[in-house]
Amino acid sequence: MALDAEVWKQVFQELIQEVKPWHRWTLTPDKGLLPDVLKPGWMQYQQWVFARFQCSSCSRSWASAQVQVLFHMHWSEEKSRGQVKMRVFAQRCKKCSQPPFEVPEFTLENISRILNNLVLRILKKCYRERFKSMEEIPMIKEVSLEGPHDRDNCEACLQGCCAEPTQAMSLPTSWIPRANATCPSGEHFSSYAPRSHTRRNIVGTCCCLLLLIVVVVVIIKTL
Repeated sequence: MALDAEVWKQVFQELIQEVKPWHRWTLTPDKGLLPDVLKPGWMQYQQWVFARFQCSSCSRSWASAQVQVLFHMHWSEEKSRGQVKMRVFAQRCKKCSQPPFEVPEFTLENISRILNNLVLRILKKCYRERFKSMEEIPMIKEVSLEGPHDRDNCEACLQGCCAEPTQAMSLPTSWIPRANATCPSGEHFSSYAPRSHTRRNIVGTCCCLLLLIVVVVVIIKTL
């Protein structure tokens, strides 16, 4: 995988250590990974995300919201160790006659969102933790895209392993894992929450209280 694998590994470690600090997990790129071709004990997770491409032959650039990112996961409870194998499917330029497949370029924000979704899936599938909600964090689309998916130049489509992604609402906030919580019923839940929303709520509450105090002072002075 020509993309910066170290960035993916670092972000993944930060996220997984936040929720499972005593367990060891690794993230490894694997160009040979295929959907639904799993070793015993392994589980699969797929995402279709936004990324940019640039042709190494003609320097043409384009964007796609249907870039497939494939993960295979394995968890060993005895060793307290987990493994994740990852493959990002490429695309090629539709203008060149014999174009090579190009690796997509992701923003750091979208890398974080992709891996947040992965960690959420690990908690559900590998640790069997229950969730109040199971919605994926949507990707940020930098540009408005029109037209159908270019299946003739998609590596996943040409290998017969591409599918239409589920449409999701776009949220402009950054999401992070939140600490696990136990409900009064004894059921164990985990949740993801946007940190920026919490900050905005606090600021909004303080502004309202300050405005209320000013109004009360004005009323008292007029009496």
